[in-house]
Amino acid sequence: MKFKAKLSSKIVVFIIILSVLIVSFMILLNQSNKIVKNRFDQFGAERWMNNDSLFNYAQISCFFTSETGFSENNIYSLSRSYDEKMMSESISSSEGGRLWLHAYSAKGSVSVDASSNIATDVTAVAGDFFFIHNVPLITGSYFKDDPLNNDHILINETLAWQLFGSFDIVGRDIYIYDQPYSISGVTKNDGDVIDDSLPHLYMQYDVYKELDNLAYISCYEAILPNPISDFALNVVTSLFSFNELEYEIMQNTSRFNLINTFKNLINLTERNIKTNRVIYPQWENQARITEHKLAYLLLAQIILIFLFICTLTIMIIIYRSKISLFFENSSSKIVTKAKNSKFADKIRNKRRERYEKKKLS
Repeated sequence: MKFKAKLSSKIVVFIIILSVLIVSFMILLNQSNKIVKNRFDQFGAERWMNNDSLFNYAQISCFFTSETGFSENNIYSLSRSYDEKMMSESISSSEGGRLWLHAYSAKGSVSVDASSNIATDVTAVAGDFFFIHNVPLITGSYFKDDPLNNDHILINETLAWQLFGSFDIVGRDIYIYDQPYSISGVTKNDGDVIDDSLPHLYMQYDVYKELDNLAYISCYEAILPNPISDFALNVVTSLFSFNELEYEIMQNTSRFNLINTFKNLINLTERNIKTNRVIYPQWENQARITEHKLAYLLLAQIILIFLFICTLTIMIIIYRSKISLFFENSSSKIVTKAKNSKFADKIRNKRRERYEKKKLS
């Protein structure tokens, strides 16, 4: 009986199943990459490394309750300690520029416009907040952390529309408790940073502190050199002596990589149990949601890989003889065609010419 090197319809079904599994895996992988790219605020260290690539950097985030009493005095102490640590470790910038940066913020609320008294959420910021957090703008620009020019604010599109019915309002004033503040830009409603359904504004921390004497720094972020693993994290941790229930410190850099995602998948249940009193800002909540999504996507990818291996194994076991004959027949045909090709003829002719030349010599 002549054997024809054709795959049976059942083998075709197996191949279709394998193809579907591969395509599904690639779709999940693409989705994982997509949601990671949207977390701009988690990649401050990678962006900062473009300024000085002599060594790696790490982004550190610290979250506090009001009970810690974390204040600007602590930040001044941290700044001095960073410089001393960099000097003692002989870490310096290649061009003499800044070696590190930091930002801090607080949450609160104010009443805007005396006539309408619009209750507005506030994010009070300082340092390099807008470098770390890419708050999307509709118009205008970010304000600088400048104590001599501290009357500038950003308002979101919800508040802009309620106050002016327009977004073309850069340079106009709004009144907060009868004090004028100049609008430097209008931000898009972005649920990754704030609750975009409510009026919201950004202002300098020292200005807001004068309006609310109960304001406290709830988030501190730093981007530091990280020449060896956990160097930056250990530097910051060593400078804190607060009650562990009242603060949390973490390293954002690489939090979405495969190893950390796998760890999150294993510890999903434990991650849902809080062991401190910290209330995370919106951007950290969104980052943690992203971690959960990545963990579930990784689980789905692992299942697909398992199904692929099982399907391939079953196919090989059932059609082992036919598959081996198919590849054997196919390889013999390829070898035969290669031997009879013009290129093979040229090689044989060249070898024959060399042999004849050697024979004559």
